[in-house]
Amino acid sequence: MVNALKKIDKKFLIVIGCIVFLPIVVIIFLAIIQGCSNLKTTHAKYEQKMISAMQSYLEDKDNKPTKEGQSVTVKLSKLVDGEYIKSPEKALGDDTCSGSVTVRKNGSTVEENKGGFLNYTVSLECENYKTNSLENSLMKDLVSVGSGLYKQGNEYVFKGDDVDNYITFFGTSYRIVSMDDDGIVKLLKAESESSEDYWDIKYNVDTGSATGKNIYADSEINKTLIEIYNNPKKFSEESKKHLISKDICVGSRDINDLSFTSNPECSSVLENQVVSLLGVTDYANASLDPDCVDLNSKSCRNYNYMRKLFLDSWTYTAVSSNSYEVYYIYNGLIKHQSANQFASYSLVIYVDGDEILSSGDGTEKSPYVIK
Repeated sequence: MVNALKKIDKKFLIVIGCIVFLPIVVIIFLAIIQGCSNLKTTHAKYEQKMISAMQSYLEDKDNKPTKEGQSVTVKLSKLVDGEYIKSPEKALGDDTCSGSVTVRKNGSTVEENKGGFLNYTVSLECENYKTNSLENSLMKDLVSVGSGLYKQGNEYVFKGDDVDNYITFFGTSYRIVSMDDDGIVKLLKAESESSEDYWDIKYNVDTGSATGKNIYADSEINKTLIEIYNNPKKFSEESKKHLISKDICVGSRDINDLSFTSNPECSSVLENQVVSLLGVTDYANASLDPDCVDLNSKSCRNYNYMRKLFLDSWTYTAVSSNSYEVYYIYNGLIKHQSANQFASYSLVIYVDGDEILSSGDGTEKSPYVIK
């Protein structure tokens, strides 16, 4: 009898224990879950949430950019006030942050998909954090001596033969040539697109033969570049979102006018180009040699990272003295020849300096990688 009562007492105590302690266990468990849900996010993840918030905001406001090159920028504070995203204080535990999101309508008149592409870029700055954008990374390496990025007029230019301007754009290697004051970055493909091709082969009445015409906008090589851009194997739709169209100076230059200070190329501007070649001055500007005083200086091949890229390559700059010759780079020297001759060429594209980088420091072993 006594043993039976002891067994009942044990069962009773177990039941009572479950009634008392089970709710406590449940409360602790829920508290742990709640605590995990309140863990602060990372700055990188918060930047992605800013983009999602911007997309929802634009849907509600029906305020997406509709024209090529048009952009809309919304401050982070407005997204927070509209409850599209948690405040940085709540999400990051940081009340010092400010920022914005910009959406830009990219694409070009040469794009087969005339709808264009929307590209989102983020700017977030806190006390101990700043968005790892391409422009921010480049400006850290601004120099006044030796190889590197120089301020030159209204742009920043990489000069020298040992520069950390390597960048990977959707799996393809490029070199950063320059960045203008608007934050548009010029990228040069590291490998030639073709080993041998003509610039143009039209019949020219001035020469009475098919020496070609040196008008870049109407040239065969410009048409070829557009075909490359519209080839999905070369540029996917995802990559095209990141390409900015830019007005480029395609005027001609007299053979006797080789000064850096003159700018005859900008006498003619080709608008909204997403792909192009280099201009003749781009090559000379990359030299650090003090004796590279004009485009005719043989010293421009010295201390110039582009020399390794160009053994025999076209530029988009035409000769103004006649209607059929074009400047090209041969063995590090600037020369000119008939447009119907053969030379290699390398592709140039343009991206926004606000593009977020996923990794890299610009070196050959660790190139910048656009996210």
